[in-house]
Amino acid sequence: MKRFKPVCVSLSSEMSQDTRDGLVYTLARIRLTDSRVIFVESAIVVVLSWTLAAHIFDITNVISEPTAIGAVMYELVVTREFLDHLVPTLRRTVYGLLVTIVIGTALGIAMGMREWVEKVFQDYVTVGLAMPGLFIAIFTAMWFGISDVTPTVAAAIISFPFLTQQVYEGVRNIDNDILQMSSSFGVSNWRAMRRTVIPAVMPEWFAGTRYSLAIVWKTVTLTELVAASDGIGWIIRSQLERLDFTGAMAWTMLFVVVILTVEYGIVQQLENRIFKWRQEVSGVMAL
Repeated sequence: MKRFKPVCVSLSSEMSQDTRDGLVYTLARIRLTDSRVIFVESAIVVVLSWTLAAHIFDITNVISEPTAIGAVMYELVVTREFLDHLVPTLRRTVYGLLVTIVIGTALGIAMGMREWVEKVFQDYVTVGLAMPGLFIAIFTAMWFGISDVTPTVAAAIISFPFLTQQVYEGVRNIDNDILQMSSSFGVSNWRAMRRTVIPAVMPEWFAGTRYSLAIVWKTVTLTELVAASDGIGWIIRSQLERLDFTGAMAWTMLFVVVILTVEYGIVQQLENRIFKWRQEVSGVMAL
C-alpha cells in the first residue's frame, strides 16, 4: 500500500491545482465580463483617484474628498432629510413618465398606422427631439410657476418625442402583409392592434420607455433648479449657492444611487420578466 501513496498524493495535488486554476479563470472571467463587477471596479478606481488628487494637490477644500462626502451622505440618510426632497422628485418623475407613456405610445402607433397622422406630427416630433431641455424648463416655469405641474409638463414635453419615434419605427417595421391579412379576414382594428401591433412593438416600446425615463429624471431635476421649493434639483442648487461642494456632491451621489436602484432593481428586472420567453425560445433553438 505504501508504494501507491505517492501516486495518490500526486493525483490529489493535480486535482487541487485544476480546481485552483478553474477558480482563478472563473474569477477573471467575471471580473472582465460581468457589468456589475466592472462598474464596482471602475467606481473604486474613481474614488481612489479622486482621493489621491485631492491630497496630492492639496485642494480638499475645493473639490472635497470621498470620505467627507460619504459622511454627509450617511447623515442625510440617517436623519431622513434625504427623503424630504427625494419624495417630491420621485412623484414628479412618475407623473412625467406616465404622461410620456400615454402620449408617446398613442401617437407613435397612430403615426405608424395612419399616413396622414405621420404627415401631421412628424415635424413636431423632429423639433421635439432637438429642443434643448433648458428652454422647455424655463417656458414651463413661466407658464405654471412653482408647482408639480411645471416639472411634470416639462419632462413630458422633452421625453415623449423619443418614445413616439421609437414606437413609430417599431410599427413601421411590422410586416405589412400581416396587417393586410388581418383586414382581409375582417379582424377589427382594435383586435389587430391588441394581438399584432402591440406585441410586435414591445421591444421598441420598452427601449423607448427606458430612454424616456432617463430623460424624465434629468428634466425634472433641471426644472427643479429653475422653479421649485423642494426636490433634489432645488436642494443641489441651494448647496451650490452656499458654495458647499461637499453637500452638493452628497445629494448628487445619493440621487445617482436611487437612479441605479430603479434601473437595475425595477426596470431591468421587469424587462427580464417580460421578455423571458425570448430567452426560452433562444435556448430551444440552440438545442
